[in-house]
Amino acid sequence: HSFSRIKELNCMATIHAENGDVVWNLQRKLLAEGKTGPEYHAVSRPPEVEGEATNRIIRIAEIVGIPVYIVHMSCKAALDAVIAARLRGQRHVFAESLINHLLLDDSVYQKPNFEAAAYVMSPPFRPKGNPEALWDGIKAGMIQTTGTDHCAFTMAQKAMGKDNFTMIPNGCAAIEDRMSLLWHHGVSAGHISAHEFVNLFTTNACRIFGMYPRKGAIAVGSDADLVVFDTKKTRTISAKTQHHKIDRSIFEGFQVTGCPSHVVANGKLVYKDGDVRVAKGAGRFIPRKRFSESM
Repeated sequence: HSFSRIKELNCMATIHAENGDVVWNLQRKLLAEGKTGPEYHAVSRPPEVEGEATNRIIRIAEIVGIPVYIVHMSCKAALDAVIAARLRGQRHVFAESLINHLLLDDSVYQKPNFEAAAYVMSPPFRPKGNPEALWDGIKAGMIQTTGTDHCAFTMAQKAMGKDNFTMIPNGCAAIEDRMSLLWHHGVSAGHISAHEFVNLFTTNACRIFGMYPRKGAIAVGSDADLVVFDTKKTRTISAKTQHHKIDRSIFEGFQVTGCPSHVVANGKLVYKDGDVRVAKGAGRFIPRKRFSESM
């Protein structure tokens, strides 16, 4: 019914693709076996549950005739479903991957003393080989956008699941570092060009979600949103230097070259060399076009 309504409205479905029934049963099984720690979070949500759900959603969208956007795609199994759809001519299948899943794997869940809880998010971090597959998907044009699923939880909040991993608040903080990380590990590493970096970071999302050219472009009539990016500046990522209230960074100690130095939003300087100058209420509602009007 929901997809039929989306078709009536000429909208697009955005989907978190996991098979919830399978996840629920795996969680119950693990807990019954006394496996309660954060290291079992990924075990309860294997790549197969994401791959199956991604394929199922894409097929239903094909039958109904609506565009679909797969959020935070984390594994090769899901990417394979997207590639298969696009190769058979299902043009309006879009995918997003997180900088988190592009750079980290499931070895983070082996950290001792509940530190693995800092990395609990869904979908979880995947076995080696999956991040590399996602980079290949980006280079092949099968993944159109990058995100973070930013959630600034503290370890005190994560401790809600100290004795039951299913109760750990899901999410990691990454939004402050996405641009630097994507430049350093994408452009500087030779995976993508500077032009592709801009498309992945802003333009593609603005086109897909009906905000282009008001957003996602430097042009007459577009909002005066600009980022001055210093490609030579180097810094070390740490929770201690974040503006958000966090006590763990999943990228702690990562050295990156390439940092935003100035940000202009709606013609106003809102960031300069680490100083955020945004007042509450400064944001504006952005009306969006329906999908059929935007693509």
